[in-house]
Amino acid sequence: MKNKYSILYFLMCVYIVIMPLIQEGTNFKGIPVSDILLGIVIFVYLIKIIIEKAARERFIYGIRDLFSSTLSICILILLGIMLLSTSYALEKPLALKESARFLAYVFIFFVIKYEFNTKKLVKNLLKCYIFTAGLLSIFGIIQHFTTIGLDKKFVEHYPGYTVVRIATTMFNPNAYAAFLILIIFPVVMLTIYEKNKNIKGMYGIISVLLFVNIIMTYSRNAQVGVCIGAVVLCVIYSYKLIIAFGGIGILTLFMPSVLDRVRALTNDSQNESRIKLWKTAIMMIKDHPILGVGNGNYISRYNEYVSKYKGLSYNAYKRYPAHNSYLKVESELGIIGIVSFLAVLVTSLIRVKKLFTITNDKFIKAFYMGAFASMIAFFFMNISDNLFFVPMATTYFWFLIATAESLLNSSEIN
Repeated sequence: MKNKYSILYFLMCVYIVIMPLIQEGTNFKGIPVSDILLGIVIFVYLIKIIIEKAARERFIYGIRDLFSSTLSICILILLGIMLLSTSYALEKPLALKESARFLAYVFIFFVIKYEFNTKKLVKNLLKCYIFTAGLLSIFGIIQHFTTIGLDKKFVEHYPGYTVVRIATTMFNPNAYAAFLILIIFPVVMLTIYEKNKNIKGMYGIISVLLFVNIIMTYSRNAQVGVCIGAVVLCVIYSYKLIIAFGGIGILTLFMPSVLDRVRALTNDSQNESRIKLWKTAIMMIKDHPILGVGNGNYISRYNEYVSKYKGLSYNAYKRYPAHNSYLKVESELGIIGIVSFLAVLVTSLIRVKKLFTITNDKFIKAFYMGAFASMIAFFFMNISDNLFFVPMATTYFWFLIATAESLLNSSEIN
């Protein structure tokens, strides 16, 4: 099959490049443009299955393989409990919407794993990802100095200086920071591994742009994520990186705005709101330990719980998110949901580690070694935010897993 010439492959490349460049919330007749693009990809794939025998064979093989792979089984269990939860959720449309979003991630995973399972096709997809991250980081620099497309609430004034927290095309700086964390370490490792001076220089420039963008989001969560990812790379690649990462970290602390954000990590007043949100989730877990309150329904039950338990109220917030993906999942999907969710995360890490351990391809080894560090950093960042439920960031988390699975699937078949 000539995958490289297929319309489906071209559309997937376009989707990977275009999705983060579209301003989040941009709709066409009430439908998000990103969802329209994905809908086109789904439509073309269905047509491909109907008219191509080889595509049907790969589809049937993929369905069978889903029930023989540990990662896929965990994903299906998680999807199953999400769909089941729509039957008892307070807001059923919201539960169905979040379940449909997760189903979209499963679709992306399936198509990439079973349709684009050659090194050349996957490497081109990864280069599309790097390209769009580079473009977005350039816009981030422009946004910092012009505030173009930036909500005024992200321009914060302090005595002696002003902080412009860039978000580029995303709803808030924290979401953009999560997107950056997922790609920065793969690009850093490509910079280290690449031998061609011109390409090495290009990766180096993109790495710097991504790091500067992370700083300009002024996300405390991302600052912690960078530190965690750097430590992981020092352990799995070389302890010598401590000197480079440590030196860069110390230099950034000379920026008053960055130093103030670091100090705020231990500020009780800054952390009080999240602690109360987590306590609210814990109360929901105690009341609904097995099945939870329904997918996406933490915010639906939030007002009820802060009214019931007076100590949980903070700043008169209404329908406020949990700011912890793990507590959100357990409060909404119960013990079955959180166990399957954690199993997906752990298994995906094991699979990525297997890939960069067994491959002899330097590009793939470097990229997924960095992806391993980025994923661990991303997992930690979700302790204090709902980043697994931010489509712009999470789509690329699933993209990383899907491409890794595609390469492993290809090597195992051949």
